[in-house]
Amino acid sequence: MTTLPKEVTLSIDGLPVTVPEGTLLVEAAKAVQTDIPVYCYHPKLGPAGLCRICLVEIEKTPKLQIACNTVVAEGMVVRTQGPKVEDGRRAVLEFLLLNHPLDCPICDKGGECDLQDYSIAYGQGMSRLAERKELKPKAIDLGPTIVLDDERCIVCQRCSRFDEIVTNERSLVVKDRGQRDVIATATGAPYRSNFSGNVTELCPVGALTSKTYRFRSRPWDLQRTRTTCQQCSVGCALNVDERHGNVLRTMSVPSDDAVSEGWLCDRGRYNVGFYADERRITSPLGRFGDEWVQLSWDDAIELWATRLEEALASAGSASIGVLGGGRLLNEEILLVRHVMRALGIANVDWRTGRQRQASPGARGGTYDDLENAQAIVTLGRPPSQSAPVMDLRIRKAVLRNGARLISIGAHPASSFVPATHLARLSDLAGTLAEVERIAFVWDGIDAALGAEAEAALAKLAAEGKHVSVFVPGETPNARGAEALGLLPAGGALDTRAQLEAARGGTLRILSIFGANPVLHHPAGAAFVREALKRVPFVVATDLFLTETGRLAHLVLPAKAAFEKDGHSFDLTGAVHAVNAAHGAPPDALSDGEVMIALAAHLGIDLPSPRELADWATASPATIANGLGDAALCGSLAPARDGAAGLRLAIAAHPFAGGGTVYFDDRLGELRPRPGLLLSPATAQAAGIGEADLVDLAAGGRVLHDLVATLDGNALEGVVTIVDGLPEAPANDFGEGETVTLGNVRSSRALAGSVV
Repeated sequence: MTTLPKEVTLSIDGLPVTVPEGTLLVEAAKAVQTDIPVYCYHPKLGPAGLCRICLVEIEKTPKLQIACNTVVAEGMVVRTQGPKVEDGRRAVLEFLLLNHPLDCPICDKGGECDLQDYSIAYGQGMSRLAERKELKPKAIDLGPTIVLDDERCIVCQRCSRFDEIVTNERSLVVKDRGQRDVIATATGAPYRSNFSGNVTELCPVGALTSKTYRFRSRPWDLQRTRTTCQQCSVGCALNVDERHGNVLRTMSVPSDDAVSEGWLCDRGRYNVGFYADERRITSPLGRFGDEWVQLSWDDAIELWATRLEEALASAGSASIGVLGGGRLLNEEILLVRHVMRALGIANVDWRTGRQRQASPGARGGTYDDLENAQAIVTLGRPPSQSAPVMDLRIRKAVLRNGARLISIGAHPASSFVPATHLARLSDLAGTLAEVERIAFVWDGIDAALGAEAEAALAKLAAEGKHVSVFVPGETPNARGAEALGLLPAGGALDTRAQLEAARGGTLRILSIFGANPVLHHPAGAAFVREALKRVPFVVATDLFLTETGRLAHLVLPAKAAFEKDGHSFDLTGAVHAVNAAHGAPPDALSDGEVMIALAAHLGIDLPSPRELADWATASPATIANGLGDAALCGSLAPARDGAAGLRLAIAAHPFAGGGTVYFDDRLGELRPRPGLLLSPATAQAAGIGEADLVDLAAGGRVLHDLVATLDGNALEGVVTIVDGLPEAPANDFGEGETVTLGNVRSSRALAGSVV
């Protein structure tokens, strides 16, 4: 039986307040709509007591007290206003402003700066300082995403505390003392983190500024729209700020406690430059021989519809394939499925990359289940690679709740918290004997591993343990694509089977929606290219001419995530609204609008908008019995050789890929270079040093000039490369494949992080 916390009654500004015992005064004041000013305090970081601006008067206490570090007590009488309080805050502000520059007109924080607001509310009209202000450095390059104006810093330490308390990365520190103190990295290296952008939001002044937003706009000139991030499958809420038709920044939603807890990863925050990239497709393109020709939408849709009708009449629906859907919204997925079913086309599959399954089965968990688990087991690629904000939940579970983190397979957890690594799932036996709440996080790639995990889950559940399962999607709405039916049914062809049919000359038309199988499908780039070249008519909807798009005969300009309305599922199955926040190029259509146009040309009746909305927001069906469901996994790539030697691990990376990140030039410093990662012992045995150039080979396939990075956390005997890099496509290789390293050349000038 759960015991309710004891409640405490006190008075704040003459109003009675009842709050749970242990509540801080700064939070108790919110119950009577009173905001006590704060700089160092943040509800997600806890009390610090550094800035002193939150001074309040407490009856029977001779001195003013700080509300951020004072716990409520029964009968306490508090005054947050009055001459004594205001004089105390004025004195604090006077000290904070002694050396602070008067540059509000050019400061990025102007208009949304707490120091500016409180100076007006509590500060004095002019400075009493007779000496010149102490000058401090400006425009310090702190890392790939952040510029520090040290003269504005009030040393609230929100940034370094976030880096310690929330991420546990402990990169940011305060160096020196007094008026010389400065925010810096502990090692002097650039500040790199998947969550670095959060410190610019946490900064209550204009000290930490974003490189991509610096000197771009004032907050009152921005048009803000709340939507859902579509960069991965976590489903974080975010605010999109636009000015004069340009997306300038994205900001977190502090109230999004159910999913993101108010944090954003750097990909969700910074990957917006592609919206205005000049390489974006802005009108339908037809390829005739080697020549690209601009087409009108009417001509493009007519060409597509005519080819479909010809193929249906001459070869039947089995000669037509459809790929993609994990990047579409629910409504678009439903329209694709409806139109294809109306044409009798069953060769439909969303799985154009390595992932085989997105459903967690009947044991699917919530983010609260993950955070409250006593043990978290990751199978295959960990969330730190593919779902960064989910990884923050795991770090929180370990650091604050004492959970145990266990990674299984060739990928370490890489979560900046203590973790145990096991080579095989069978090694898990007996390690969870005293644990009652267990969370399994499977990457959905290795079907055999998934099936083995399902058997282990069933056994644990039979023992009375609470087991929750999570499958982060390789694409943002993979859960929606799978649940809403973009799967081959009744013996139809999945992605690999469609590619094989294309190579065999039996596939006449292939329609690809927002996918790039040339770069991502594990059959390999050469295999997919050959298949596409043998299809008489390939249609692709996309934002750019990707590796796949360049092989299509008809390319249709699509709208991006901030340019359309609809819904999507996150990896837990929760539905989220996606709202248009940015105007698309004039001739771009959403994939849903494309399907509406095609249906109109073919005379296909569509569901009403109300029916479509009802289906799009319904709970996703649990279409799998569990992990590694045989009905879902379909045909897999042939197994590679099992010889002894160095084993290959293929990792995901938030800034890898040939799509929006590749076409966002501002993110160049964040994109991983083609390289390989290995342990110092493995490198020494192979005669490889840090930053050497190495060739990786297996079965006649070679990746040249990979930059070697040595990492003590890497597993011995394992070589890791990054998936999705156009310069070094990893899909020519298989996870766990035996590889050789050779042609080692020294190149010390290229030293740096790769994975």
